Amino acid sequence: SQIYIACQNGRVDQALSLGFLLCWIAGDLTNFIGCYLTNQLPIQIVTAIFYVNMDIIMISQFVYYKLKKQMTKRKVFQ
Repeated sequence: SQIYIACQNGRVDQALSLGFLLCWIAGDLTNFIGCYLTNQLPIQIVTAIFYVNMDIIMISQFVYYKLKKQMTKRKVFQ
């Protein structure tokens, strides 16, 4: 639901930092790799994949709204 709300208000870049998001995805990626390499239950692997996908969506939102905000500022100053 946080991803949906962020799409509605467009304030992802103000709520989270890129460093935080990168640390978050690094943790989820290592979790997935650990699950895969140690032959965990399929539900654990699927859950890890789900979290990595959610991280990718949040990072994409962050970058999109950051670039959108910069483009808006450039148009205002031109």
